Amino acid sequence: MLTLLMLLQVAASPTPRPAQLTRFLEQSIGLDTAQLAAVERGEPVAKVLEARDRRDVALFGIITAPRTREAFARAARDFPAALRTPNRTQLGIFDTPATERDVAALAVTSRDAAEMKDCKPGDCVVKLPAAEMQQIRAQTDWSAPDLQTQLSAYARRRLVEYVNAYRARGDSAMVVYDDRGNLTVRSSEAFAAQLAESPFVYANVPSLQQYLSAYPRGSLPGASEIIYWSEDVLPRLRPILSVTHHVIYTPPELPDVTLVAAKQIYANHYFETAIDLTCAVERGSGMYLLVLRRYRFDNLPGGILNIRGRAINALRDQLVLDLKRGQTAAEQAR
Repeated sequence: MLTLLMLLQVAASPTPRPAQLTRFLEQSIGLDTAQLAAVERGEPVAKVLEARDRRDVALFGIITAPRTREAFARAARDFPAALRTPNRTQLGIFDTPATERDVAALAVTSRDAAEMKDCKPGDCVVKLPAAEMQQIRAQTDWSAPDLQTQLSAYARRRLVEYVNAYRARGDSAMVVYDDRGNLTVRSSEAFAAQLAESPFVYANVPSLQQYLSAYPRGSLPGASEIIYWSEDVLPRLRPILSVTHHVIYTPPELPDVTLVAAKQIYANHYFETAIDLTCAVERGSGMYLLVLRRYRFDNLPGGILNIRGRAINALRDQLVLDLKRGQTAAEQAR
């Protein structure tokens, strides 16, 4: 298999779509002739990739854009603007250390609040550890008219504590989910599994892989990073409250590439873990924008409801929209 390192090296050539890039897209990604032609016309191309675990969803997307890599990197470091998306209803960036001011706008949805009363280990509408479920049941006045306010205050306090713990202890502080059946899921192990399933990416950027895995030990010279919380709304899914470790980096292994890596460290619905890697690579007067996204769901049944199919379609559609938005932003900036 052609490695991503070779892909990124040849993509920096001003010649449109070198032969090595074509082989990567055909052999590793599985794009056909029509899709390859669409890339060169500046159209977004997105593909659902095979995954070993049925709970995993992997997507790849590519588009060209009339913006230099340096301009892309500058825009990406404007975090409040860069992280705003049409489907993102709330966004907040954590200070160091995190405080409750950072999550002042966070609110538990009325639907989640109403269903939390029946939450217990093995059966909970929100992804939480068993100890958290028990603490919420003990501390909450379920008959009070301000139920949503109570649960929102608890969520804000615990997210601040969680972010500070993650910054101090890294993956060892990451949440354990006990919301489904007898299955206990460590999000740190789910994240490690997703890294292992992406060898053609992170094997070629070992400095980033090592940093994300060993955080907070080690450093990435020249990198910019934040931790932020957001609420995202996708079609036919509940609003998703998540916390993300976000890194922008030009690795010494690939000095002509800017990487934007997003490591989900918490989500209240659906996801045990998620990884998003965007690569901006010089292409003459513009750039290739490549995106790899991997998600591990807690449960994706098919059957009559076809939750799996609905979720995959929603994520693929969102990737296409994000590629178009990146291209449009580049055109406007130009």
